[in-house]
Amino acid sequence: MKKKSLTHEKYKKALILLPSLEKGDGSAAAIMNYYDALEENGWTLDFLLTRYTQNDRTEKIALHGGRIFILPPKNKYSNSVAQKLLSVIKYGSYSIIHINLPGHIAYLALKDAKKYEIPIRIFHCHNPKNTLNLKTRVSTAIYDSLCLRYASQLIACSNSAGVSRYGNRDFKVLKNLISVSSFKYDSTVRKEIRRKIDAENNIIVGVVGRITAQKNPLFLVECFAAFKRKEPSAKLLWIGEGEMKEQVQNLLKEKSIFDDCIFTGRMENVGQWYSAMDLFLLPSIFEGLGIVFLEAQCSGLLCFGSDRVPPETEITPLMHRLSLRENADNWASAMQKEISSSNIRQDMGEYLRKAGYTFETSGNDMLLLYNDWYREWEIS
Repeated sequence: MKKKSLTHEKYKKALILLPSLEKGDGSAAAIMNYYDALEENGWTLDFLLTRYTQNDRTEKIALHGGRIFILPPKNKYSNSVAQKLLSVIKYGSYSIIHINLPGHIAYLALKDAKKYEIPIRIFHCHNPKNTLNLKTRVSTAIYDSLCLRYASQLIACSNSAGVSRYGNRDFKVLKNLISVSSFKYDSTVRKEIRRKIDAENNIIVGVVGRITAQKNPLFLVECFAAFKRKEPSAKLLWIGEGEMKEQVQNLLKEKSIFDDCIFTGRMENVGQWYSAMDLFLLPSIFEGLGIVFLEAQCSGLLCFGSDRVPPETEITPLMHRLSLRENADNWASAMQKEISSSNIRQDMGEYLRKAGYTFETSGNDMLLLYNDWYREWEIS
């Protein structure tokens, strides 16, 4: 493949496609955790987003000379979206394009990248196949097939997600990292938050996640209702927003337990809120990894997720994966059993370090992949 006539360092340049750089976006968190190592080692990183929110991430990128492009707020199949993608990719002089979203936009971007001879074209999956309904299953199958045709490298957030999306093709696992210090249990913060939300003497069942079909929120309500019948002091604390919020709240009202639930919306200091919880619950229909389970375990929380959550989340004895074929009452019984026998909250940071989910152990992994693939292309 003919190389561009650019200087060596100038060509260490990547375009990263993400839905957004918002604080609540899991894909953005996964990528930005590796940003500093890449920037410090000579990589210039531009971003192409489907929506924009200004925050400390966007300010950091601008400070280091990176550009942020925004797709037009139109239908993703529109000509204006296609033209914006083509323009950025054609004239950006990139050696890497790194796709962190699925579907039609990912396909167009990878196709354009191959046409304009970007040598390293990464398709990065943050979830397994979307199996919510027939439409999503068909769409995922079609666009994954097209993306695989044009991608040169494959990355997954877990082995489970990679096998689901890529089958027997070769792929690399790039772990979603967390900052152990940000999620360390803090008894003082626990008291402050519980006093603030008037739950000093309650059992708090916590949720951190979008209120959307993937997270199985209606079944979550059923589990909480069953648990509350066993533990009348229980309260539900939900951090997150989503299109099913009204539906969830209506179900809580039907069960006459809405007044025992607290919805905070999106929060930036999620690590502190874990300290206030007694138990973490998220019965997702599917997860690429489920980084919130790592965060919650780091805080010493008992965790209950579904058997659709990857086994890679079982980092500490606190993680419990239950079948979605079990009814809500069985989930509630398992939760009650564990919380009644649980010990004092402990620092679980060492478990995370040993499993390679911290900056100390894996903070350079994305840099190593970029550099290895770049060197392979240089000598090809």
